[in-house]
Amino acid sequence: MGGVKNRNKVKLPVSKAKQKKAVDKWQKDKGKGAAGPKKQGKLVPTAADPDSKAPSRRPIVFVSPKPAGEPSSDEENVSEEEQDEPEESVPSKLPVLEPVPTDVPDPQLEPNKIKLLKPLIGYFYNGDQLSLKLSFEQAGLLLKPDYDEKTRVFRFRVDMREICRAEGEKNEAHTIAREKLVQIVRYYCYCVKRVKEYHTRRKIFYTRPPKMAVQAQKDQKKIPEQNVGFQMLQKQGWNPGSALGMSMEGIIEPIVAKKRKGKSGLGVEDAVAPDGTEEKVKIPIEAFYLLLKQYAGVNALYDIVFSSQFSKHQVAKLKSFAMSLKLLPQMIGTNKKKLVVSRPLTIKEIKEGVMKGHSDLCAKYVVIPPAAGIPEEDKMLA
Repeated sequence: MGGVKNRNKVKLPVSKAKQKKAVDKWQKDKGKGAAGPKKQGKLVPTAADPDSKAPSRRPIVFVSPKPAGEPSSDEENVSEEEQDEPEESVPSKLPVLEPVPTDVPDPQLEPNKIKLLKPLIGYFYNGDQLSLKLSFEQAGLLLKPDYDEKTRVFRFRVDMREICRAEGEKNEAHTIAREKLVQIVRYYCYCVKRVKEYHTRRKIFYTRPPKMAVQAQKDQKKIPEQNVGFQMLQKQGWNPGSALGMSMEGIIEPIVAKKRKGKSGLGVEDAVAPDGTEEKVKIPIEAFYLLLKQYAGVNALYDIVFSSQFSKHQVAKLKSFAMSLKLLPQMIGTNKKKLVVSRPLTIKEIKEGVMKGHSDLCAKYVVIPPAAGIPEEDKMLA
């Protein structure tokens, strides 16, 4: 009997022979001193943007990452463009819930309507913007706005039941009715608020400085004590590690001569010899396909953040491959946008993860309890 093909199997966008050849070449270069790609990036789940639909996925198992202080075999090499960016850190004591809001008045909703809204969890993004569409869709509730031109009444209906209304011109009445609905959600329901677009402890870079070259550059700056100039300066009162000059305002590190390539004059950028310390080693794109495939098979709750070193063509390939693995790729940033790949999570999964104290989720989201008070069943669990 012939075997049945697995149609759901995800194939890499290149042939196996080409993939193996590229990875073997990269591993060979790595043995000579080039830094390899990260085996695993740190990611945080990202809820879908308000008007986007989350792809199908399997159930999430919350897996805690390695502690922040645990040493890793791969050292993070940051490019010159991104050296000024602060490193992500996870606080030692993570909050589970925000305080109960006291600035939300009681909308005095009927008991049957309060029961209808019980599965609803509000989702705040970009500060204080509540996505009503995403919140009601994931709760399995049908939210329908309705405006009557004759009576000039705007209504919000949930499963064909009127929840709130406002009178006036269409735009004005819609604004007032929406404010009332937001008040109802905040008073009777839990809310999840996104405080960071992504959270990671490690970025993925396309080029890396060779480790041997970096070490050689550090050793080159050190001058041995047997050096004639070193001994002459010591006799004149200079101490190792201090600045030159009587007022100690001179340089501390010695000027290092660099070997140049070609016939380019002084001042030309990147005019360094091929064996110099400023040349970086490129990692084949196939290695990042394997990284994404490995990440898709693990229920991790952190984001993979690709640096801005990747070209538009490479980013397009990585986004397409991430979507084929049912992951959520996004371009995040203002000036230099970066590709961030996340595992799509529902609002309910985010809320449960934060309330369980998952470190990566707590670094990115906060849970706001209902203004009416924490339900009794949640108090018993606490």
